[in-house]
Amino acid sequence: MSEMPSELLRFFVDRYDMLKRKLVHRLGSTEMAEDVLHDTYVKLSTRALGAPVKSPQSFLLRTAVNLAIDRIRADRQLLSMEDVDALLLPDKGANPADAAAARIELEAVAHAMDRLPPLRRQLLFASRVEGTPQKELAQRYNISLRRVEREIHLAHAFCAEQMQINRK
Repeated sequence: MSEMPSELLRFFVDRYDMLKRKLVHRLGSTEMAEDVLHDTYVKLSTRALGAPVKSPQSFLLRTAVNLAIDRIRADRQLLSMEDVDALLLPDKGANPADAAAARIELEAVAHAMDRLPPLRRQLLFASRVEGTPQKELAQRYNISLRRVEREIHLAHAFCAEQMQINRK
């Protein structure tokens, strides 16, 4: 069976629960399955397909799994909460050389954060430094929880990339 984008989207919507079950089984996470299904839908609805799809279920699952892999790879590049704490909280027992290196690294993080768009910077700071829950940030800024998550993810990725550049 050959699928056009609108037919593929209809297939996606009609079989969403089945696709979600299969992805939860494969990925081991309901949240990840829902996120990549959302990303899959957005990708399908914004791009034209090059060739007809003969097996829509396989195509959709493969697309979702590929998006999950991309997401996992990107998440590995993010600083952990412990990394952020280590940068923000001084180590009382650090020798002067380590303290100076930590200050330089903190300055690099601050410089990277200054280069973020205002909303992204505010969300990252409120979430990671102030510990504000993401649901609360979504309400405070009148945006979706998904957007809060995405903005924080992008802010983290940018800061991590800048830190890698500074370490070279």
